[in-house]
Amino acid sequence: MTTTHPNPFTVPSPKPVPADLFLEEVGRTTGRDRWATLMIAEHRILTTAQLTALGFHPDPAGTERRLRILSRRGWLARFSIGPTRTNTIETVWCLGPLGAVLATPPADPIPSPARTYRQQQRLWAHPHLAELWDVNQFFVNLATHARRNAETDLRAWWSPRTCHGVLTPSRHPAWHGEYIHHQQRHGFWLEPDPGDTPIPTLANRVHRYPPIAERTGLATLLYRAADPDREAALHRQLARLNLHQLTVATTHPDAGHPADTVWQPVGAGQRVALHQLPHTEQLEHPNDEALFLDAANLAEHPIHDPNRPGDESIADGGYSYTRQP
Repeated sequence: MTTTHPNPFTVPSPKPVPADLFLEEVGRTTGRDRWATLMIAEHRILTTAQLTALGFHPDPAGTERRLRILSRRGWLARFSIGPTRTNTIETVWCLGPLGAVLATPPADPIPSPARTYRQQQRLWAHPHLAELWDVNQFFVNLATHARRNAETDLRAWWSPRTCHGVLTPSRHPAWHGEYIHHQQRHGFWLEPDPGDTPIPTLANRVHRYPPIAERTGLATLLYRAADPDREAALHRQLARLNLHQLTVATTHPDAGHPADTVWQPVGAGQRVALHQLPHTEQLEHPNDEALFLDAANLAEHPIHDPNRPGDESIADGGYSYTRQP
C-alpha cells in the first residue's frame, strides 16, 4: 500500500520529511541533481551561471530549467541578492527542505521543512551575502579555467563548513582550495577582504595561520584585497609582520584572472601565476577514510564531469577536461 503524505513544502511542517517520501523523491533525481544540491549545501548560495560554469549543464537555459524543477519538488529555493561587487543583482539558489535532508550527516537529526524555511530566512537576511557570492565566484573562475585548459583542475574547494573539520578548534572562517597544474598540487588558504575591515586588522589575520600550517602542512595564504589601494596598504602592513614561514601573496579583482600572473608575494618584486606558488601535498580531511554515508562535511569535487574516471585522475595525469568531446 502506498502511503499518501500531505505536501510538506507548501506549508512548513514542523515534522521531518517522511522517509518514504524522501526516498521516492531521491529516485526522481539524477547524480547531477544530487551533486548540485550538495554543492549548494557546501557553499550556501550558487547562481545559475555559477552552476553552469561548474559543469551542471552545457548552457544556462538548461541549468535554469532543471533547477526550477528541483525547486518545485522541494530540493532547492531561490532569492535575489545585491548589489554585488560588480554592481549586479544576482538570483541565487539555496537549499530547500529535501536538499537539507540530503545534506544532513547521518548522525544529526533530520531537519523539518519548518526548520529549513527558518534557515532560509536567516540566510536572506545575512548582511554579507554579496561578499559570499564574490568568494564563490573566485573559485568558480578557477574551475572555469581548469575546464578550458589541459592538465588543470580545481581539485578542492572547501568552505568554512568543511574547513572546520580540519581547523578545529579554530573558529575563524577559512576557505581552502587546491589547484592542479600539470600534476603539481598548489593548495592554499584564502583570506577574502570584505572592503570595510581596517587594513591592520586584515593583515593581523595572518597570525591565525601558522598553527593551521603546523597542523595541516599547508602554509600558503592568499589575500584577495577589495581594490588596488587596499592591496598596496595590505602589503605595507604585512611587510612589518613576522609571517612565520608562511608564503603570503595578494591580489585584487581588477588584477585579472586568479590563475594568471596576478599574485604578489610579500617580499617579492613581481607578480606570479598561481601555479608558480609552492607545491603542496594533498590536504587530508579527517573524514576522507570514512564511507560516504558515515562521513560528515565532505566537500564534493567542485567540477561535475561524469566522464572523469575519478577525483584524482587529472592529478594523476590520466585525464584532461579539454581532451573530451
